[in-house]
Amino acid sequence: QGDPPTHPELLDWLASELVRTGWDVKAFVRLLVTSRAYRQESSVTPELLALDPENKLLARSSRLRLDAEVLRDQALALGGLLRPEIGGPPVRPYQPINIWEPVAFGGSNTKTYVQDHGPALYRRSLYTFIKRTAPAPAMSTFDGPSREFTCVGRSRSNTPLQALALMNDVQHVEAARTFAERLLAEKSTDALRLALAFRSVTAREPDSTERQLLTHSLATHRAHFSRDTAAAEKILTNGESKSVATAPASEIAAWTMVTNLLLNLDETVTRN
Repeated sequence: QGDPPTHPELLDWLASELVRTGWDVKAFVRLLVTSRAYRQESSVTPELLALDPENKLLARSSRLRLDAEVLRDQALALGGLLRPEIGGPPVRPYQPINIWEPVAFGGSNTKTYVQDHGPALYRRSLYTFIKRTAPAPAMSTFDGPSREFTCVGRSRSNTPLQALALMNDVQHVEAARTFAERLLAEKSTDALRLALAFRSVTAREPDSTERQLLTHSLATHRAHFSRDTAAAEKILTNGESKSVATAPASEIAAWTMVTNLLLNLDETVTRN
């Protein structure tokens, strides 16, 4: 009942390739994601916009917020925490208390949520244990499917809860702190560290205005935490990973606020 395919010949060719390769799905996915059409940026010229305003001819990439699992894994990777091992049992990362208990059946082996510790906290989100009747809030907030039924296309909402999660979730704040510690480990200047941090999350250099904003933000947080060392110490207690930086707590906290800001950028959480 919908519109006919815009690229029927392409669909025929893709189908024939899947058959020709012996139904090798892995090779088929590689073919798709390494294609020039898939790897396009979302930026577009006025000429292409006039030619293909609805992007039916694939003149540009679509622009969308990253999936819940990708957002978490990205933050962990930038913080140097992500465990990339493949396979193994499911894991139970950080989660608010009393999520499973109200909906659990008596005697159920998932009646009580027991958080993992150590490396299991930083496994890829693919391995997170999901209770269908009480999915992880961090995943649901970013439209992660409940897995109660097949999901062929995820919806993407835009709510204040998402900003609150990115700014305050223990996993994200912990990743921001370890990201900050990685920057402080660089024997460099503030300007070069800020440029490195920005480039790490956006894959481009900051412009002059962005450099000024980051410099001002760092100075503001330094002044705040130098006066409130107790608040700085609290920043270092987020998550179970231990701080390995030799810098003062106020300095780590100030850089953590800057890296947390960078992890919250629209450009960071959006596929461009």
